[in-house]
Amino acid sequence: MTSPATISDRAVLTPPARRILGLILRHMYLYMESWPRLIEMMYWPMLNIAMFGFVSLAMVRHFGKVDVMTDTYLGGLLLGEAFARVQIAMLIFYMEEVWSRNLGHLFASPLRLRDYLGGLMAFSALRSLISIFPAYVVAYFLFDFNILKFGMALPFYIALLCFNGWWSGTLIVSLLLRFGLAAEWLGWMCSWLLMPFMAPYYPVEILPKPFQAISWLLPGTYVFESMKEQVATGAIRFEYLGIAFLLNIAYSIISIWIFARSFRSARKSGGLLQMGE
Repeated sequence: MTSPATISDRAVLTPPARRILGLILRHMYLYMESWPRLIEMMYWPMLNIAMFGFVSLAMVRHFGKVDVMTDTYLGGLLLGEAFARVQIAMLIFYMEEVWSRNLGHLFASPLRLRDYLGGLMAFSALRSLISIFPAYVVAYFLFDFNILKFGMALPFYIALLCFNGWWSGTLIVSLLLRFGLAAEWLGWMCSWLLMPFMAPYYPVEILPKPFQAISWLLPGTYVFESMKEQVATGAIRFEYLGIAFLLNIAYSIISIWIFARSFRSARKSGGLLQMGE
């Protein structure tokens, strides 16, 4: 006989939601039982903020304009970490299944492709928030920089950059699905490929002309431009945030289509079962 608790649980969560939650819990338990993974997750964002934060202090003390330059640089660093960590979390989420030879088993279950993609996105956002929180604390205590000074714009900045990280991370996973572990090193390289073009802490105009054209095609560029404008003048460029949102939607549709094609190709060729160390 089914217990009332079970009935209640099933009434709250739909089958796709339970499958997505199962994926998230599978990886959360993995991290809870592995302190080296937890340390690695938080180490790199903190190191980046500390190292480049001191570089920015050295620069502003030499050139002046301490408040504007420091806030622009540290704001770009922290928001850039939100974008990069989402991509890396998606890559790690996928690679954990490959390393443990569990990818084929997952898709032998009732798990659907959209459930897997939903779990991939949800876990990457959660892991990103956990990993960059210590970096925010470091920025506050070492450099007296409070990211909350961005006010009502901050949730938009983080959400749009996570959105950008989701579709670009989906493309990275698609690359690995298509070419297997031979492309793993390409996956790690691509995790940082877009960052220089987004101009997180320098003006877009400083880039070479061909790179500027690429830069304005990326949603993250508009987020960082709005952030820099807010630091300099206090104004939020909501039109830039709207453009970033529309570009994210367009690129997400394309990335999901590519992901679905890559998955079908891997399934037909038996690649899901062959991937592993």
